[in-house]
Amino acid sequence: MVLYTPLPLEIILKGSEEKKGHYLQIPYQGGTLEVELISASRARIVRLYSNNINDYLHPGLQPGTEIQLQWRRN
Repeated sequence: MVLYTPLPLEIILKGSEEKKGHYLQIPYQGGTLEVELISASRARIVRLYSNNINDYLHPGLQPGTEIQLQWRRN
C-alpha cells in the first residue's frame, strides 16, 4: 500500500503500537459477536457479524453494550 501524505510517518503511525484488548469471537444465532473481555464474566460488544439484517437493529447487540458471559464445561 502506498500512502501519499505531507504528514511525517511518526504522526501517521502514532498509537498503532498501543496495547489492544483481549478479543473473543462468540457464535450467536447464526452470526458472530466480537467482544472485548472486561473481566472473567463480563465482555463489551465490539462488532457484530450477521447475515440477518434485523440483528443490527437489536439494541442488546449494539457495539459498546456490556454482556454477561456464561462458560460451559465440556
